[in-house]
Amino acid sequence: MVEKLRSRGVSVEALGLRGKWDAARLAGLAGLFGRFRPDILHTHLFHADLAGRLAGAVAGVGRSVTTVHVAEMRFRPWQFAFARLADGLCERIICVSKSVRDFHKRRSGLPENRYTVIPNGVDAAAYQFDPQIRSAWRGRLGLADDVPLAVFVGRLDRQKGLDVLLDAMDSLAGDGKQIRLAIAGEGPQKAMLDDFLARRPGRALTTYLGLTDDVRGLLSAADIFVMPSRWEGYGLAMAEAMAAGRAVIGTRVPGLLDIVPPEAGLLIEPENPRALAAAMETLAGDPALRASLGRVAQTHAAKNLDIGGFIRDHEALYLDLMEGGKP
Repeated sequence: MVEKLRSRGVSVEALGLRGKWDAARLAGLAGLFGRFRPDILHTHLFHADLAGRLAGAVAGVGRSVTTVHVAEMRFRPWQFAFARLADGLCERIICVSKSVRDFHKRRSGLPENRYTVIPNGVDAAAYQFDPQIRSAWRGRLGLADDVPLAVFVGRLDRQKGLDVLLDAMDSLAGDGKQIRLAIAGEGPQKAMLDDFLARRPGRALTTYLGLTDDVRGLLSAADIFVMPSRWEGYGLAMAEAMAAGRAVIGTRVPGLLDIVPPEAGLLIEPENPRALAAAMETLAGDPALRASLGRVAQTHAAKNLDIGGFIRDHEALYLDLMEGGKP
């Protein structure tokens, strides 16, 4: 990302932190702000917000905003305590969905006028289905075009419900189903996935791809996209799959309920491998339903999930702050 920005003429200072609490390098942040003199400081995620907001105050940065990306279900009370205590150092809290705003507001106790909802977005046109790419990817995977392929793209992390998906694959394998699964991503549950691929029944139906920079190609190869998350903030991978016109399966959690209307996908309760297996079986056996859901999802993504609105809303907020706007 840094090199892409620099290649387009954007000045970037990379701190090169060795971890979240690299105090030696974080200590220089206030000096960097002092030299750079930003009009607006915009932080993302808790650790960056903690360091950035405090350094911005020391450096005298006049306007600061932060973006909250997730309805954090883990026990993190200090995050909401900081939001309350440092509220005076922040003009606006941006949330990537209404669910995230409602969750953060409930936990922090801050008034609603401190929040602005700017949904994330994707470049919908960049994920258009390509039959030639589909054929190439399926050739790599050794799959005929009529074999239903489900895809998971994301961090291998408990939040994403990978363990629930693997349990569902064991169930489908035991029932002799023909569906296949491709998993793309890395993360802390890689060892669990390795164990699954070594000895569990679902391994015969599952291919692990590691990281891929060709998500569009993988989505073109897919028939079904699965995202069995325990919690989310927005669900960018889901939005990409919808933009690609894939039939999607998600969970009824904040961040997915915001972007998947009932007519655009199948939503199940989290933590339910049996329900996930049933939903995957339903879509695998019904090409007409997959096509119908995919069309609705693609139309919805183009109209409501495109990156253009995200850019316009940020521009409007920045201009409002520069003109002195504050709740």
